[in-house]
Amino acid sequence: IKEDFDKYNSHLIQFEFTIEFPGEPSQVEEGALLQSNEKFKLDIGNRQIISDNETVWLYLKEDNEVQINDADFGDDGEYMSPDKIFKLYKSDEFIFAIFQNGYEDGMAVTQIECKPVDPDSEYAKMRLTVQDKNNKVKRFKIFSKDGSRFTMVLKEHKKNVQLDDREFSFNPVDYPGVIVEDLRF
Repeated sequence: IKEDFDKYNSHLIQFEFTIEFPGEPSQVEEGALLQSNEKFKLDIGNRQIISDNETVWLYLKEDNEVQINDADFGDDGEYMSPDKIFKLYKSDEFIFAIFQNGYEDGMAVTQIECKPVDPDSEYAKMRLTVQDKNNKVKRFKIFSKDGSRFTMVLKEHKKNVQLDDREFSFNPVDYPGVIVEDLRF
């Protein structure tokens, strides 16, 4: 898996995202992620998050509003970029272990858990489910300490897609009447 993400500079991942909060019905949304090194565009439900690794634009579709922030993806940053998530295995902030081997939909799978070393982390653990036959990521699930769960089921993964840098910036001209809220310092 590691080689799969390290080998290619760009990815297009289409997925289904399930959000679960204790005592509430699950929410399921379809989404897509374009990623090129540290740049990305995440389109999910009513939101679109775009970053060129210097700026983050959060576009709220129903409100036709964009919020602009500095990209703060460092170790102490507020955000975790997809590139950083793909490279968690290089971090000394997590402990990795094979959780379980089994079968899903007639296919052998391995579940790998990663737990944060920091006891104050908001995450209890993360679990990656991989198909044994082809090492394809099937599912990624985050377990938060507050009881919430976030599950991403990968539907399609295209590697080394041709992308234009314009994909990773927000141009208000393309969004007639957009309300721009610049929150950068």
